[in-house]
Amino acid sequence: MKKLLAVIFVLVYSVSVMLTGCSTSGSSGETSAASGSDQGSAAKSGEDKFVVGFIPMTLNNEYFITMVNGAKQKAAELGVELNVQAGDQHASAADQLTIVENMITSGVDAICIVPSSSEGLAVALKKCKDANIPVINLDTKLDESVLKEAGVTVPFYGTNNYEGAKSAGEYVKANFKAGTKTAILTGIAGQQNAADRRDGFIKGAGDAINVVAEQSANWEVDQGYAATQNILTANPDIELVYAGNDGMAIGAVRAIKEAKKESQVKVIGFDGTSEALNMIESGEMYASVAQFPAEMGILGVENALKLIKGEKVEESTDTGAKLILPENVKEHQEYCKKYAE
Repeated sequence: MKKLLAVIFVLVYSVSVMLTGCSTSGSSGETSAASGSDQGSAAKSGEDKFVVGFIPMTLNNEYFITMVNGAKQKAAELGVELNVQAGDQHASAADQLTIVENMITSGVDAICIVPSSSEGLAVALKKCKDANIPVINLDTKLDESVLKEAGVTVPFYGTNNYEGAKSAGEYVKANFKAGTKTAILTGIAGQQNAADRRDGFIKGAGDAINVVAEQSANWEVDQGYAATQNILTANPDIELVYAGNDGMAIGAVRAIKEAKKESQVKVIGFDGTSEALNMIESGEMYASVAQFPAEMGILGVENALKLIKGEKVEESTDTGAKLILPENVKEHQEYCKKYAE
C-alpha cells in the first residue's frame, strides 16, 4: 500500500511540473509575439529602448544646447534613448553627413536633424528610407528639391523665420528714423533660414533702413566680430547692425565696444539666447527675435516616436518667435532657465 501511494505521489508531482512548464512557456511566447507586433508599441523587449538619433547643427552654441536639453527631457519622459552627435561648426556639412550615415549603420530607430547644409543629404535620406528610419527636420528647413530627389516626405518643426525677422523690421520702422544706416550680418549662404531672416527684416523695416553693408558671418561669433570690424572701418557712421543670429550679434557688440561706438550703433540679433538676453538687460544689445528651440527638440522626439510606431504626425509646425526688448526680457530669461544645463 505504501509503495502504491509513493508511485501516485511521484506521478502527480511530475504532471504538476509539466503543467507549470507549459504555462511558463506559453507566457514567454505571448511576450515575444507582442515584441514583434506591427504597431511597434512593444517592438523592443526587456530593457531595450527605442533609439532616436539627434543631430543639431553644432553643440558650440547655446541655442542648440537648449534644443537638445528640451529633447532630453522629453526622451526621459517617454523612455526613449537619445543619441546626440554634432559637428564642431555650424557649417560642418561633411561631418554631419558622416554622422547621419553612422547612425543609419548603428541602427537607430529615427533621426531628428538640423541640417547645416542640404548638400549631400539626398543620399543619406535615401539610405534612411531604405532602412525604414523616419527622419524629422528641425529648425533649418531642407530644400524641397533635396526631398524630391530622395523621394521622401520629412516633417518640419521650427520657426517661421521670415515672419520673426519681419517683426523685428517692423519694430525698426516704427521706432527708427527713415534711412537709418544699417549693416546686415547673414548666416550660411544657401540656407533657407538665413535668407528668410534677411529678407523678412528688410521687408518689415522698409524705408526706415538704408543698407550700406551686408556680409555673411556663417552664424559664428568670431566671424560676426571680424565682419563688424571690417564694416565699421568702411562705414564708420553706421547706426544699426542686424544679425541673423545672436552669435553674430554678440560678435558685433564686441567689435562696436572696441571701436567705442556703443552710443552710436544699436544691435539686433535673432534666437534669444541667455547671453543675448543678458546683453539686452544691460543695454549692450538692443533686441533679439527669440525662438523656442526647446519646443523644437520636444516636438522632434515626441513625433519621432510616433513615426516609429507607425502613427501619423503633423507635416509642419511653427514653434513661434517673439521680439525681446528690455521690457519683456525677464520673462524669456525664465523660459531659458528651464532648459539650462
